[in-house]
Formats: sequence, C-alpha cells, structure tokens
Amino acid sequence: MRPISRRALLASSAALASTAALSSCADSGPDIQELIDNPSDNINLDGLPIVKEKTTITFMSGRPPTTAADWDTVSAVKKMEEMTGVHVDFGLVPLTGVSEKRNLALGSGDYPEAFFRCSLSGSEIVRYGEQGVLVPLNDLIDRYMPNLKKIMEGIPDVTKAMTFPDGNMYSLPQVYVAKGMLLMMKHWVRKDWIDSLGMSVPETLDEYEAYLQAVVDKNPSGNGKSDEIGLAGSGLGDIIGSLAGTFGICTAGSDQKTIDADPADPTKVRFIPSSEGYRELLTYLNRLYSKGLIQEDIFATDASKVNALGTQGLVGAVVTQTPEGFFGAEGENYVAMKPLKKSAGDEVPPWAMVRPKSIALGQFVMTDKNEHPIETARWMDQWFGPEGRRMFFMGVEGVSYHKVGDKYELLPEILEGKTIDEALEPHALYMGGRYPGYVTDEVFRGVENTPQALEGADVVEPYAIEDVWSSFTFTVEESDIINSIGADISKHVSESQSAFVTGALPLSKWDEYVAKFDQMGLADYMEVNQLALDRRNAL
Repeated sequence: MRPISRRALLASSAALASTAALSSCADSGPDIQELIDNPSDNINLDGLPIVKEKTTITFMSGRPPTTAADWDTVSAVKKMEEMTGVHVDFGLVPLTGVSEKRNLALGSGDYPEAFFRCSLSGSEIVRYGEQGVLVPLNDLIDRYMPNLKKIMEGIPDVTKAMTFPDGNMYSLPQVYVAKGMLLMMKHWVRKDWIDSLGMSVPETLDEYEAYLQAVVDKNPSGNGKSDEIGLAGSGLGDIIGSLAGTFGICTAGSDQKTIDADPADPTKVRFIPSSEGYRELLTYLNRLYSKGLIQEDIFATDASKVNALGTQGLVGAVVTQTPEGFFGAEGENYVAMKPLKKSAGDEVPPWAMVRPKSIALGQFVMTDKNEHPIETARWMDQWFGPEGRRMFFMGVEGVSYHKVGDKYELLPEILEGKTIDEALEPHALYMGGRYPGYVTDEVFRGVENTPQALEGADVVEPYAIEDVWSSFTFTVEESDIINSIGADISKHVSESQSAFVTGALPLSKWDEYVAKFDQMGLADYMEVNQLALDRRNAL
C-alpha cells in the first residue's frame, strides 16, 4: 500500500494511543484456549443439556424498547434455559444508552463475558480483537457450533462477511435468507390512481415522470384540494437505491453506499458518487424536484410524516417495505414497479436494492473475561438451529405458535387486538433488530414478510443482482482511514446530493464537486477499499 497520508497517520496514532490506554485498564482473564481445548467435566459436548449442573454466564445486552423489560420472563428464554441448563445474566441496558455503557465498560476493563446486541462497529471489533479483549471464534465455531457452521458452509458469503483481515472471526452474524428481508425496499405506486388516470404502471423514466405529474396536477384522490404529493420520502437514500440499477450504479447491493464494482473490471472498486451514472441520476431527480413532483421538504422530514401523508391518501409513490404496513387501508392500493428502464426499447435493468445475506456484525462478541467459552458458544449456536430460531422469532410451540399444515403460525389468541410485536413481547426476542441469528421465511413474521411485501419482492426478484457485497472488514490502520477520510467524504456526498437535487448547487458545478474528493484523500480511501475487496475475493 502507498504511504499513508499525514492526516491518516495522525488519526491512526491517536487511535493506537487510545487502544494502549484501554489495554492498560484490562485485567488478565482466564486462559480461553485452555478452556476450549480441555472442556470441563460439567460440559456435555453433544446434545442437550449443554451442562450437567446449572451454569451462569454474564452478558451486557442492548434491549430494544419493543422487547420485554425483563428477558428472564420471556418464554423462549425460559425454555432455552430449561433445554440447555445455562442461565444467562443478560445485563440489560436500554438500546439508546448501550454504546455509552459498552464503551465505559471496555474502557475501565470491567466488562462481561460477552456483549449481546450491543452494536460494536467493525473498527471497534478489529481494534479490541487485536488488543486481545475479544476472543477469536474460529475454533469455537468449527468444534462447538454445528448449526452456524452448517449455515456458513451453505452460504459462503457469511464467512466472507465475518472474516477480518487477520483471518479471525470475532463476531457472530445476522444471516438473511428470508426473501422479504433480502428484497426489503421496493418502489410503489398507487394502482387505483393509475387506473383512474387512464395510465399503466410505469415501466420507463418518462412514464414514471408523467404519472407523478398527473398525481400533482389532476387530483386523483378526488378531495378537491390538489394536495397530492408525487414522490414522498424521508431523504433520498432509498429513492436513489430504487433507481440505481436504471443508471448502472450500486452494482454491489445496498450495503455499500459509496463503492461498487468497476464495470470495466469487476475486480476493481469504483467510486459511485463521482460516476457518470450517479450524475445522470441526480440530474433526473433534479428535474422531478424542480417540477414539484418530489415532496418539497423531503430533506427535512421523517418517516412518521411520510406515513401520516400516506394514511391520509396523499402519496402517489413511495419507497418502503410495504405500504399496507405503514399507510393502513390506503396502503392496499399500491403495487410495486419493476426496475424502471431509461427508454421503452431497453431491457429491464438490474434491481440493485438487494441486501447481503450476512449483515450486522458486532451483535455478539466474546471477551477475554469469558470463563465459559464452550458453554457460551453452544448456547448461542442453539439460536441458529431449527428449534432455536423458531423460539427466537416466534416463542415456544404450543404457547405462542403452532404448526398448521407445513407452516408455523402464531396462535390467534396472542394476536387479539395487538400488533405482532406486542403479541410476541412475552415470548420472543427478535423485535427491534440488531441481533445475531438466522432469518428465514419459515420463522420471520415482521412487516417485511407480509403478503404485500412478498408480492412486491416477487416483482423485483427476477432482476435482482446476484453478487451482493456485505460491509467490508478493515485492519486498524485501514479503519482509521475509513473513519476519518471516509466520514468527510460521506458528509460531502450527503450535502452535495441534496444541493444538486434542489438546485441550490447547479449541476454545472459537477467538476468542482468531484475535485473536492481528491483534496479529501480519496486515493487513500479507495486503496483501502480495494485491499478489502481483494481479501474478500481471495476467501
């Protein structure tokens, strides 16, 4: 790699100094490898229970507000303890404050045996892994986690996502095979308005623009106010993702925001925000915005306002999981569009808004304080198995769900007058996201897997890109570049994106916008991303 810039070197030096300070605070823990190589007589290495005598393991766990206040009362947790003999002291921390609590614990050296749903970043994982605070899980996965190991063997991308540059796996993954989660966001239009306007579901950019113009001009809601909004949203991120394939960008999927594969050489990374396709996409959105076809305050609104507008029957188009899930009865009127073509004679372009099968590293890590590494690994592995994942997402069979034919369904009595999250609060743990686990259509009951959401997924699935990159892992030095130069680049992209679309920054200033990236250190940023891609491709 070329010599690191002075700016990057300063950031790296500061981070290393911080790491050294943290290391000095850490107490020496048990000999983890000795515990792995020479299991206690209390451990059953196969089958259940995991232990002969009850064993307690200490966690720090981030608690989403949609989960039970006390996880010990959750039926799935009680059942898991009954099955395994392992009691987990979860150490619950409200999700809003978990980062501060986690950092204080790590900084003082007074941390638990494992962190669960605490959202460590990739840079934190590699830093604490290199320091020795986090335990490599490779050996534990290979010897004691057969459920996860089977998943990894069947989905090679999971191993690629989990492996850090030093070859170690420090964190357990969240794995998606549920269609509604992989193809979560779709671009929806109102079919009833399309019919009343004498139009067809748009297939090209021009047809889509014409539909939005008709929504704004012709009062399809019939309320006499002409207050309809063409395209609504909270920011442009999802809208850009839904149109990216049309303009030949974001070819690596939705987890990579600034880089994808260079069309001239897919083994090389391309910087999306300076590409011709990105410029063309912003030009198109600028035209829509200048005509009043995009929600005027799209950069200063949130999802709750968009949902309120949709519930009032005022939104012509939206990018979301499922309008029924957020717009109520009005949401029933929407259908998903195929990827829009530039021109009528073109082939349908790829659908780029595809999520990777492995995401959310940092939701389970084991520390060097862990006195029960095999017990912890085997307990976590149960949640990746068939019964365990049903428990994590649906609770306990006969208590909160039952089998109907060849499918598992929630019991009607727990759903009476409640949302799915409310019904499952006493029984399951998945609510609120940010968990390690295996998300399948068999067990997942979130809004992303409702009938309308799956119908929308079926529309775009034939065009979905196949080589989807999960977030890259970096060395400590590379992470410092991503966190410093990368943060500046992301800010420049975000600010310029809104300015280009609204017209506050004319597109004639494009070359000046691009030149600023070089001044920020784009070459170093791209180089570390190329190294990360090379490592991914080598696995």
